[in-house]
Amino acid sequence: MVYISIDDFYEKTRSFTKMSRQEEIECARQMKQGDALARERLIQSYLPMAASRIKRVPSQYQNLGLVLYCQQALEKAVDSFDFLQDSEPFSHRLNWHLRQAVTRYMAER
Repeated sequence: MVYISIDDFYEKTRSFTKMSRQEEIECARQMKQGDALARERLIQSYLPMAASRIKRVPSQYQNLGLVLYCQQALEKAVDSFDFLQDSEPFSHRLNWHLRQAVTRYMAER
């Protein structure tokens, strides 16, 4: 997805809703079979969480570069998480990845 500005990112993420656990499991099964659309749906359902994390960052760091870092962290978290196991919730793993991405971004600036 392409964003024109940070406000455009916030606006677009408002339209996505979080999936239920059952929907996540179904998307994970489809994703394991190579369905790229299922992976994209999982990523989009957690974009509001990434937007929430970005809003907590000081305003001088809120830009499209940070959005890119967080989106890459989200993709990495989706690719590495096993949704089919009942271990920790995905939101915990994603939160860790997002905190790491924000910290790394701010350290580089």
